Amino acid sequence: MTYLQFHLVFIVPPLLLLLWLTARRSGPLAGDYCRDERWTRLWLGVLLAVAFVYTTPWDNYLVYVGGWEYPPDRVLGTVGYVPYEEYAFFLLQTLLSSLFLLWLMRRSGKPAQVSPRPGLTRWGMAALWLGGAMLGAAALVSGYAPATYFGLITAWALPVLAGQWAFGGDLILGRARLFWTAVTLPTLYLWAADAFALHNGIWSVSESLTLGPKIGPLPLEEMLFFLVTNLLVVTGLMLFLHPQALPRLQGATPYLKPWLGLLAGYLLLKIPVPLWPAGFPLLATLSTGALFSAALLYAAGRVGWGRAAALAALCFGAGWAVEYLGSTTGFPFGIYSYAGAPGLTLLGVPLLVPLGWFALTLAATVLSRGRPWLAGLLLAAWDVGLEPLMTSQGFWTWSDPAPLWAGAPLQNFVGWWAVGSLLSLAVTRIAPELRRPAGSGPDLSLAYLTELFFLPGGLLLLGQPLAAAVTLAVMLAALGLARWQAPRTPLENT
Repeated sequence: MTYLQFHLVFIVPPLLLLLWLTARRSGPLAGDYCRDERWTRLWLGVLLAVAFVYTTPWDNYLVYVGGWEYPPDRVLGTVGYVPYEEYAFFLLQTLLSSLFLLWLMRRSGKPAQVSPRPGLTRWGMAALWLGGAMLGAAALVSGYAPATYFGLITAWALPVLAGQWAFGGDLILGRARLFWTAVTLPTLYLWAADAFALHNGIWSVSESLTLGPKIGPLPLEEMLFFLVTNLLVVTGLMLFLHPQALPRLQGATPYLKPWLGLLAGYLLLKIPVPLWPAGFPLLATLSTGALFSAALLYAAGRVGWGRAAALAALCFGAGWAVEYLGSTTGFPFGIYSYAGAPGLTLLGVPLLVPLGWFALTLAATVLSRGRPWLAGLLLAAWDVGLEPLMTSQGFWTWSDPAPLWAGAPLQNFVGWWAVGSLLSLAVTRIAPELRRPAGSGPDLSLAYLTELFFLPGGLLLLGQPLAAAVTLAVMLAALGLARWQAPRTPLENT
């Protein structure tokens, strides 16, 4: 049996049945879910497009490393590394699971509900999914080949599930029985179809890249793959159609700002590192550039483009100057060198360093509510994590005779505090508005808060658990001091 014949036997018939059942029950969904058929079709189309775009690079990479293999005589051809029929499967599975969910919704007649414990359901489950994603990323960077397929699935799918559940986990589990039925039955069916395909050699899964446990011909990872993909589809469509989803999205309007998009880009550029360790210099430079741009846009929104540009020029120039001075004279940070630093450099100083001085100083100034000494302390705490991370990647090398942490002396952290405090003082003199909360919505302190997860997490993935633990403890202590010293905004109290 070819891959095309597999679709014609296992996927197309149930899909046609669901299309017929959907046509018989056309019209608004039951209960108080989406009552506009055109809205339902719109979001189904969006879901299909997202599934195709998000899965394509991942699937190509998996086939490239040998996780899946397709005999040439079983497929019509390939685009990249993936057969035509596999691209069709992205859409067919999404459509199959979506139509099954819509059929269940139409025949149930029960209204949309909200889970009685929304905080635990949303943030507890989001943390659980993120923990699974970190486990997958750790599996990828461990170098243990049998964990490759498991790591690729969890690092790819679970961050998206974390975002979905953070937004509306309570909306999903308000109809828990509907949700789990819509996930479980298509998953069981696709497990059976996959087992048939594997048994008959339509495709194969690498034994060297899987952990080993199987049920018949079906590896654990294949079962996990169909489970998480159906979770993504059903969760996404239920969120799209829930009557409280759009008001909740509209309530998040303060978060829909360009600088937040760049901050998201800063974080997203960190995600490929486990898959592409050799690309760390490029990804680090790009992500820091995105953070610099986010800080510039944030400042422009608060104080105007003229003063925002002045702040960026001041911090970038002073940051470059102090790093050039430090790397050539040993003052004010201690004896270190940028010789051999990867990536783009500016007269010997890696470009990401002065870019970071502006972005990090602005974030620390906002978080400290304009207290320069506290902003300097926050920056020094941040550097506790940067030192082991960046020295391990070869961005700079310490040769100071009195090392305290990751080769850096006490002088380095005192220097970070002093330079950070002076830069923060200059920022507050040029733009005193940054001392006050921005009003509704988030502010640039979000950059520091996200680093509480990503910086220790990155160290953990690089095999430095002690550095990760110390970084987390020091940054949490600095954050606690900032929260104690600075009055909270209404947003922070929610």
